[in-house]
Amino acid sequence: PYWRGPIWINFNYLALCGLHHYASRPGPYQARAGQLAGNLREVIVRTVSSEYQRSGYFYEQYDPDTGKGQRTHPFNGWTTLALLALSERFAVLDDSSD
Repeated sequence: PYWRGPIWINFNYLALCGLHHYASRPGPYQARAGQLAGNLREVIVRTVSSEYQRSGYFYEQYDPDTGKGQRTHPFNGWTTLALLALSERFAVLDDSSD
């Protein structure tokens, strides 16, 4: 695998925003981007919520294999982006170059 470190929700949220952008635009990868966005959204929400239910905390980062929270907690910074993913509110990307 390419990524061999802890999972940071902010980077995953940025990837989710990009996938959502391409899923909402006609093109050869529209369907695949939508599928990947749905899968990533589900994993982000499931990881953060299951760890919160287990421990009562949001964490700074999560183990890539187990999803277990690690490092700083309670951490209500970028990990709360999972709530935006849950509500399907994504950052708007600049369309001026399309």
